[in-house]
Amino acid sequence: MAGRRTYSARSVVRLVTALVVLLSTVVGVLLVVTLVQVSRAQAELEEELNPARVALAKVLAGYVDQETAQRGYILTGDDDFLAPYLDAPKEIARSLKLLREQVADDAELEAAVEAMVTAHAAWQRTAAEPELAAAMAGDRREAARLVASGNGKDLFDRVRQQQATADAEVAVAQEEATRRADRLLDRLSVLLVVTVLSLLATTLLGAVGFSRAVLGPLAELGRRSREVARGGLDRAVTTAGPREVATLAADVDTMRVHLLDEIDETRRAGEALALAEPAVGALQRALDAPAGARPGLDVSGRIDSAEGVLAGDFLDLVDLDGGRLAVVLGDVSGHGPEAAVVGLVLKAALHGVIGRVPPEELLPAVRGTLADRFESFATIAAVIVDPRAGTLSWVNAGHPPPLLVPSVGLTRPLDPTGPLLSPVLDEATWTVGTVQFFPGDALVLFSDGAVEARDARGQELGTRGVDRAVRAAAGQPAEVVVRQVRAAVRDHAPTVRDDVTVLVVRRVTSS
Repeated sequence: MAGRRTYSARSVVRLVTALVVLLSTVVGVLLVVTLVQVSRAQAELEEELNPARVALAKVLAGYVDQETAQRGYILTGDDDFLAPYLDAPKEIARSLKLLREQVADDAELEAAVEAMVTAHAAWQRTAAEPELAAAMAGDRREAARLVASGNGKDLFDRVRQQQATADAEVAVAQEEATRRADRLLDRLSVLLVVTVLSLLATTLLGAVGFSRAVLGPLAELGRRSREVARGGLDRAVTTAGPREVATLAADVDTMRVHLLDEIDETRRAGEALALAEPAVGALQRALDAPAGARPGLDVSGRIDSAEGVLAGDFLDLVDLDGGRLAVVLGDVSGHGPEAAVVGLVLKAALHGVIGRVPPEELLPAVRGTLADRFESFATIAAVIVDPRAGTLSWVNAGHPPPLLVPSVGLTRPLDPTGPLLSPVLDEATWTVGTVQFFPGDALVLFSDGAVEARDARGQELGTRGVDRAVRAAAGQPAEVVVRQVRAAVRDHAPTVRDDVTVLVVRRVTSS
């Protein structure tokens, strides 16, 4: 409608998708940043602070071992006490190296560690080494005096204090890192909850929006379309919504208008047909042939026209002397009234000469009926059935070969014996074929509309399809065989675009 903004279903889908992608991207970035921060905090704890505190404890243990060994040696003079003092520096050096690596990124921790190392060096230089030197020189009085001065004890207490300070600072750093990791984990949990809720909300809003913008108009279009299907053709099919739905609604409305036009045309045609129905019915009956039983024969035929009223096919049955029966099936080019008139003229001409001229002269005798219709042509199969002699004699002017279906044995086609009937082929001739016709055998004539009926894949029913239908009704009356063939055509091709005519003659008894 004028002034109404249009949109497409694709734009709605793109908008919802863009919102979901944007939200997912933002939340994803926040999640990744938080995970990185959590990982770093945990790495600081596990790879730096925890190992640093362990290394501090090992350094203090080494210092204590040195101090204990030094005092033991001074008191006893036993060299065995001196071994830990001499061995401890190696372990202390390894622990200090690891400790310095762990606190290298923290200036305060690094300073505390160095203060501890400096205090230990001072103890060693000004107290431990002089006391040991006096004891090793044998001057135990001097060593005792130095120990009694308390200088060494004060200096080593200083070492303990510096180690405790460094340990406390590492503990504080551990606690801060732990709190930071906990805060980050809390933030991560909140982000996960927000992510789930946001995705749910976006999905819900997207579903509601899509339902209102697309599914609602589609449902309305479906309702209007069902009204049209039920015969409500008086209301235009329109609907709001995306361009795709509006276009589909316009197509449905176009179909509705066409249906109205076709209904009007059908009504007018029906009115015209009602006026012409008596003449049309008489013409159609004239193209057909009355079936029925003959001595030793069961005969049935049917014409189904492509146009629904008049066919270009015609049938004829002519009783001849000696119990013989002439059966004729012709197919005039085209459909509708003009083809029906030509077929009626040919039928009348053939009916007048059958039995009066030899079979080979039958078609040349009626060729003149098409003299003023150069665009017309016809295919004709004419068979003379002689139940007493048990023979079939035929001429075939380019018609689909009738089938002789024996009760036992292979089907035999009655092939063309000359070209189709046309005013252009004014010198054409036809030969006569003869074949045995035994009790139980069936003669099946049909127009090309039967064998050329195509299924959805374009495959024709063909002569084999007709043969299968006839054999499926073996032993049944001729009328049942005709219905079986017609059903085979209808099942193979629900929509038939050509006249379909079938004529069946069965020999029921020997004569």
